[in-house]
Amino acid sequence: MTVLTQAQATKILRNLGWRVRTTSEYHTVVKHFQRGWNLGPALEVDGVVGPGPDTSAALLLSESRRRAGKKTASKHFSFSEVACHCDGKYSSCPRIWQKRSAFRMMERYRSKSGEPLDVISACRCPSRNAAIGGSPTSRHLTGRACDVAPHFSVATVKSWGVATHLGYGSSSRKVKHIDNGPRATVLSPLTYINGT
Repeated sequence: MTVLTQAQATKILRNLGWRVRTTSEYHTVVKHFQRGWNLGPALEVDGVVGPGPDTSAALLLSESRRRAGKKTASKHFSFSEVACHCDGKYSSCPRIWQKRSAFRMMERYRSKSGEPLDVISACRCPSRNAAIGGSPTSRHLTGRACDVAPHFSVATVKSWGVATHLGYGSSSRKVKHIDNGPRATVLSPLTYINGT
């Protein structure tokens, strides 16, 4: 099994959508990749690509899928799709930190809806979140949320059992935010009006 060097892993991580400028940033980005990757068994989150083959193999699989025009984080989603929309405007933004559990939630939502899920917003750095008036406790900040196009009613999405929190528009009562935060379950999700 191939164990990637730091230079090789950095190149792949950049191809997948991350910004990697320093060794410290490299280890943080590797952890973000390890926490989110959902194309096989969960990876150990240690910020290290070697000496074991697991993270190297995962990176190589994601890169080969990217080259083939396939999704890189899970069956139907790529890491680049969930990147913060600040587009690197804020130097402290790590760009992508979506959790494995969030990708799994998104996959379940897509499966239940029977149609592709267009990610409106997922990862959101504190500066971007503040700039758009987001909640200071938003789960976008922790990689546990996804904003979706408002196609389905609260009752419908509740019945699917895919998320612990459902945010909906004040006029349409159509779900536009899903997350897997605490203090609720997929069988009894919390619902609320979602502004951003």
